[in-house]
Amino acid sequence: MLMPYIPVAIINIVNGQRFDCYALIDSGASMSLFPAVVATAIGIGQVENDMGESFCGIASQQATGYPHAVRLEVGGNGFDTSIYFSQQVGEETLLLGMKGFFDLFTVKIDTKKERIELAVIGGK
Repeated sequence: MLMPYIPVAIINIVNGQRFDCYALIDSGASMSLFPAVVATAIGIGQVENDMGESFCGIASQQATGYPHAVRLEVGGNGFDTSIYFSQQVGEETLLLGMKGFFDLFTVKIDTKKERIELAVIGGK
């Protein structure tokens, strides 16, 4: 069965540092959430800020994520967005959620053909 992972880059809009990875398209995630090590890798020194939000995930695990403005690169195209980073999630937590991803794209996942189609909302 198709696991909806796609190649993306997270780019620090201040210094241009980038982190390339495969992230999971997760329609059940309210926000895009990545581990704090990704923030560190792109040069975000202080992950915590005044805008932290609590997340509840699988098995009711709790985590606090902190939003940061970044550039998300998908398919060679870049989009300014906000991604939450948390020190309380594992390095495998690379989630593209409702805020930060689904608000940029119309997403179609065809499990029979094992295809993922993305269309930019509003033709950005």
